[in-house]
Amino acid sequence: MRSRIFIYCATIALLASTNAVAANVAVTERLIKDLSLENDGTLWIDNAIGNIDVVGSDVANMGVTVFKTTTAVDRAALDEGREQTVISFEGNQSSRLVRTILPGVLSPRWTSAVSYVIRVPRTTHIRIATRRADRIHIANISSDVTVKSFAGTIIVDGVTGGSIVDTINGKVVYIYRQKPTAGAQIQAVNADIYVNVPPDSNFNWIADTLRGDVLTNLPVRAEFLSNVFRGAVNAPGGPILSMQTLLGNIHLLGNGLDPQKTHSLRESAAADSRTLRRVQTKTTLMMQPAKRIQLPIAMGSFDLSASVADVEVGEVRGPARVETGAGEIKLGTVNGECNVISGGGPLQLGDVIGPLFASTQAGEVFVRAARVVGRLFTAGGSIYLLYTGGTTALQSGGGDIVVRQAAGSINAETRSGDINITADPNQKMQKIEARSGRGNITLYLTPGFSADIDAMIVSAEPDVYSISSDFKGLQVTTEQVGGKTRVRAMGKINGGGEHVELYAEEGDIHILNLTTNPVTIMPRP
Repeated sequence: MRSRIFIYCATIALLASTNAVAANVAVTERLIKDLSLENDGTLWIDNAIGNIDVVGSDVANMGVTVFKTTTAVDRAALDEGREQTVISFEGNQSSRLVRTILPGVLSPRWTSAVSYVIRVPRTTHIRIATRRADRIHIANISSDVTVKSFAGTIIVDGVTGGSIVDTINGKVVYIYRQKPTAGAQIQAVNADIYVNVPPDSNFNWIADTLRGDVLTNLPVRAEFLSNVFRGAVNAPGGPILSMQTLLGNIHLLGNGLDPQKTHSLRESAAADSRTLRRVQTKTTLMMQPAKRIQLPIAMGSFDLSASVADVEVGEVRGPARVETGAGEIKLGTVNGECNVISGGGPLQLGDVIGPLFASTQAGEVFVRAARVVGRLFTAGGSIYLLYTGGTTALQSGGGDIVVRQAAGSINAETRSGDINITADPNQKMQKIEARSGRGNITLYLTPGFSADIDAMIVSAEPDVYSISSDFKGLQVTTEQVGGKTRVRAMGKINGGGEHVELYAEEGDIHILNLTTNPVTIMPRP
């Protein structure tokens, strides 16, 4: 990380007041800072007042330029405003928080505004929250983007990942440089929405406005249900672009097409008597905004229960408990016990310091690190665990299980899918159990790993599947059970140790150390 650079080239300007009696004093300070940030990291920006520009690039890490302008009635108030407007850089290389900190009660003797210009890797996840800005500009990002603002113009340009824009007043401009491949949700109260797409794009479109109009110069097929327009642009299929504004207009325009050919879909629907009759007889259907909870840092414990919600918290400085009926759950670092339950939706967890329990009825489970004991469950989906430091149980109703570095005992089971486990290189022995109802099992051990091995495959096609090992000393037996062949390899490696039990139906078992050629116990035909 490069050290902070202050360029205190702040120019002090005296602005005459309207009565020419008093004068305001203003100063602008510039701060430049470089920070480490992973290519797949997350950037949170929390700024009360001021412009924000975020641009993605192919350059590693992130660069921040900050302009802090303080205006006051005199020099004493100016110094107070400068001191109490704090720029804070928090987090680590996987998740960064850049925010402006102001006192709870602002002085009427001074005001301040902070503008940010930030360069990040184009694959960075972007989260922005602000109350008032003339302009929020996000460009050239291939990951997901979320913007929440009270007022101002929001420009999203060249973003290919999924996006959520939520504002009250102002204008939203969304420019697609390529055909949309991910969903977008734009919600506003008193703001016009402009979305530009390549003319040959294919996507589903939802436009909802109570007082405004819906205009486009693209070929669309759809109908109005009360205030809501639902349809497809060009061919059906593709992502969903959802746009909602209470009082403003919605514009969907083709890049390079004649803007004079823009027409009102509401007027077109009214002109078609058959469409009009359908609109009059159908029940009003208003678009319900999706509930999304986002927080960069929870300063203490985090406890949340919701029926349907997407939840994302960058860091929890205490224990965490999240339970939803459905929705995606993302937690970064959790400094305590972590309990996450979803009735349906993917789970993505970072570094969990305390005991971990994560369960979903449908969806993938990803955990960066479980430092102590843990239990991971999905009724349908794969499980990925990069590191575990304690006893961990992993169970999937259907999907792969991958443990990249196991420094504790492992019990992994899937009804259908492959299991891949790599023991921590510092571990000389540990208990490992893996069971696949239909799939392969691969176990990576260090050359000095000691264990009592019990590996078994059951198959109706014994010539197709095999057991292979880089470790000698295993004895094999074969028997017929219920019309299937059961092959079992047992023995001690490096003198024996904890039990390692592997069971696979209709799949292979591989025990590898990556340093020698494998010893085939049951050869392939």
